[in-house]
Amino acid sequence: MKLAIITTRYPQKNQPYNHMFVHVRAKYFKEMNIEVDVFVPSKSHSNYEYEGIKVHQLSSKEIIKRTRQYDLTYLHLLNTYFFIKNGGNIIYQYLKKNNQPFAVYIHGSEILKYPEYLYDFSFSFRGILKYLYLNFWNHLKMKQFVSDASMKDNTLFLFPSNWMKSHTEKVLKEKLSHFEVIPNGIDTDHFKFSNSFEKRYKLLMIRPLSDIKYGFDLAIEMMRYLPSEFSLTIYGKGKFEKKCHDLISKYKLNDRVSIKSTFVERQNLPELFSNYGLFIATTRFDSHGVIMCEAMASGLLTISNPVTAIPEFVKDGINGISDNSMQEIAKKIINATTNENLFKTITQNARSSMEELSIEKMGQKELDALKNIIE
Repeated sequence: MKLAIITTRYPQKNQPYNHMFVHVRAKYFKEMNIEVDVFVPSKSHSNYEYEGIKVHQLSSKEIIKRTRQYDLTYLHLLNTYFFIKNGGNIIYQYLKKNNQPFAVYIHGSEILKYPEYLYDFSFSFRGILKYLYLNFWNHLKMKQFVSDASMKDNTLFLFPSNWMKSHTEKVLKEKLSHFEVIPNGIDTDHFKFSNSFEKRYKLLMIRPLSDIKYGFDLAIEMMRYLPSEFSLTIYGKGKFEKKCHDLISKYKLNDRVSIKSTFVERQNLPELFSNYGLFIATTRFDSHGVIMCEAMASGLLTISNPVTAIPEFVKDGINGISDNSMQEIAKKIINATTNENLFKTITQNARSSMEELSIEKMGQKELDALKNIIE
């Protein structure tokens, strides 16, 4: 099978976070002897290779011409921008009008509207333009596209969680008939389990500090309720970094909470994880939570709050800790870190649950679903 993946961003040197979850898929498909090429709509033309995957940056019109050479087109987080060379709208329109098989993986941002689960609105020209784009143009285009595509037999919509599938139907007011719920695969070979109980007082969070939805402020608030032996290190950078420092000072946590204003290369994550005992994944919106699951696979006691899709992956007291109250989360952390057997049971259960979501199992399930479209 020849597979064309179209996505708005893709990892490259010094930009490892550009839709890494798409790259993990592409690598697995290639290992399964699938011919894979990645296309990124772009104003300029260039080609590069990232860890063995060929990436083509082309205009949307050029990408359309190339897709005819493939058995299946697979979309990930493609925008619906119009009148520009890197806009995805003409790709959506082309697939809708032609009989080429295609699949769309809905990660979340493709269908969300303000104010629900979008927290970055600002009263600026850019902010108002984004509001109008998401709530009107994008919403209308995605609703039309999903409605028309649902009537084709050679299309498929995929979701990382049951919540994301249900929420998409709610937002678009469209009942889907051709769909699969397949979480992002976790590379359990790369993220190996180790006992982290001895490092139980060291907490880690890895988040972009660019959007309040990532819940970094909740993590800082939680630290108010933990004893002085607990420390938190936040890896990430973005426009809310100052807000984080202000919160740290406000709660007098300067000696216990620090921010490393950097991103971490994926290949360096296992080594970083090995220095910590707990992973904080508090959030206001997440359709899955890949790095959270990678921490769970690595043996870190993982903490989040039961919003959106999180309860499908973190079960409170079973394979993690979860609560809506930061004060209650702190109490549960204290309980788990003073009971070694409980700590080990939860982290071992977390590893087992992530093995069920391994890239091999989820990748094969996803690959079978894609093959079924063309067969």
